[in-house]
Amino acid sequence: MDINWRAVLTGFVVAVILGLFLSWVYPPAETTGLGLALPGLVGGFVAGYMVSGIEQGAVHGGLATVVGALAVLAILVVVGILFVGLVPAIGGSIVALVALFMMAIPGAIAGAVGGWLKNRSETRSGAATSR
Repeated sequence: MDINWRAVLTGFVVAVILGLFLSWVYPPAETTGLGLALPGLVGGFVAGYMVSGIEQGAVHGGLATVVGALAVLAILVVVGILFVGLVPAIGGSIVALVALFMMAIPGAIAGAVGGWLKNRSETRSGAATSR
């Protein structure tokens, strides 16, 4: 299976920008679960829409969500080690890794929807031009 890293990177950038915007607009204490999941869902959808097909979209959407979460996790672990200490930072990173794999599921589902929509729009535009 070929991975379109441009789609994965684009989905990651979209998720990071949307996450930064949402954290700027809504305080973390007032953010709901959907507000926390929205950047991953949108990033996965964008990555899935950049490729065609449900399977490719699911893989790319899940990868965009996981790659984005891994990058954020790496930064948070380094900051945690610097300011909290080694043991609490490692303990927190283990919990975060479990959450990371749980975040891949909604990203993959959103990517599958994005790939399906692109495949569907390509089919319709192909049918319209053949008339």
